[in-house]
Amino acid sequence: MCLVCIAFASWVLKTANPQVGDAWKAVLLANVSALSAIRYLRKYVRVEAAAGERALRHTSV
Repeated sequence: MCLVCIAFASWVLKTANPQVGDAWKAVLLANVSALSAIRYLRKYVRVEAAAGERALRHTSV
């Protein structure tokens, strides 16, 4: 999911024409996609860390 968002953001920025007045829309879309990917990764890392911590607790008891 997040890799798709990052790839999409990269593609939007590469294909945007900076001479066109609507280039800000492409930049905004790319930034929103990148921020969504970052939020997803942070959430995923927290969930994985919590699951790993629970697994350590169960094995040490």
